[in-house]
Amino acid sequence: MAFVKLARVEEVPPGRTRYCALDSGPVLLANFEGSIHALSGLCPHRWNPLDGARLWGPLIDCPFHHFQYDCRTGENHFPCNVYPEDLQHLRKQLDPLKRYVVKIEEGDIWVDIQ
Repeated sequence: MAFVKLARVEEVPPGRTRYCALDSGPVLLANFEGSIHALSGLCPHRWNPLDGARLWGPLIDCPFHHFQYDCRTGENHFPCNVYPEDLQHLRKQLDPLKRYVVKIEEGDIWVDIQ
């Protein structure tokens, strides 16, 4: 495991996100109800950065096309819930956000970016 310190807990208040640009690729931190989650900082829809993404409950809202992902699982919530099952070419846009292991030590947020 290759843990990297990305922020302090107070820098990601509940209901907020923080975008972290790393050489290995961006990571998005999301604080949902006091739990810190770390996910890929690129939206799988068009690979736009999630810098400026907002949380709506547990859902990360991409600032470009408003695709939404559950910060707890990385799974797409919207438009997954409106795409018809028989249009498989659209369903290819619904890849989940990659999730990373997070640990908190003395108020620091450490993320395993491997």
